[in-house]
Parts: sequence; C-alpha cells; structure tokens
Amino acid sequence: MNQEEKLANIELPDYTTESDMKLEVGVTYQGSFKLSRNGMIVVKPYQMGSKPNNLKKVVDGDRHAIYLSKRLVRIVISLQKTDLVSVRQAYKDVIVDCYKDLCDLAL
Repeated sequence: MNQEEKLANIELPDYTTESDMKLEVGVTYQGSFKLSRNGMIVVKPYQMGSKPNNLKKVVDGDRHAIYLSKRLVRIVISLQKTDLVSVRQAYKDVIVDCYKDLCDLAL
C-alpha cells in the first residue's frame, strides 16, 4: 500500500460546524441520531425557526404548489424530465402560473 492509499483510508471523527444548542432539563426535543463508525451516538435536536412547521398549502396546481406561513412563502415546482427544450418551456409556463397565483393571494 503506497502513502496515498494509507492517507485515503484514515477515518476522521465526525465534526459538526453547527452552533451549540442549549438544552433545558425536562423539555422534550424532537431530533435525529446516527451511529458513527466507531460506535458513538451522535444526537442532533431540531432547531425551531429554521424549518417552519405551520406551512399551509394555499395553491395546488398541476405542476406547482404554493405554501404560506406567517413569515414564509414556499413555491414547489415539479416538472417531468424530458428533453432540455421541453423542460425550459414547461418551467417558463409554470413560473407564469405561479406569478398569476401569487397576484391573487392576499399576503
């Protein structure tokens, strides 16, 4: 095994770049966990505010949907995967439809 292969096989521990979150005793948190390769359990509580949970679907089109919350407008576009020219044209059509729907909404 040469030097490059040895360096490629080195496993680094999991490091997170997220800011620390202060947890309070007695409070139930939602979150996720994973088992690292060295057997440690890494727990990540969900941070409120970054993922709004009160989005309501206000428009349900054929190829798009519009969701609203108190401070957020989310537009979801779904297009069939075809040739590039067809996807571009479908995208233009959906954007126009979304614009019309947004004009009708009371934000």
